[in-house]
Amino acid sequence: MHNTQVITLRVPAELKDRLAHEAKSQGVSLNNLASYFLTTQLSQLEALSVVESRIAKKDISALKSKVTKILDAVPKKHKVPEWDAVQ
Repeated sequence: MHNTQVITLRVPAELKDRLAHEAKSQGVSLNNLASYFLTTQLSQLEALSVVESRIAKKDISALKSKVTKILDAVPKKHKVPEWDAVQ
């Protein structure tokens, strides 16, 4: 079993009710759902931080040039439908 610690979070009653409702509909405990949400959100923030720090060290114009080169290499076989075109 994982080493766990107890923390107390103060959240608005409406948020607690929403979490409890979602936990029930997912068939998991409120604790498991809250842990899952905290873990996934923290992981996303950490990943974004890594990406941002790596980009900060790069020359943006060089990155744009590389992306343009990649996009130019994509075959243009079909016209993109108007509803799917970048506006």
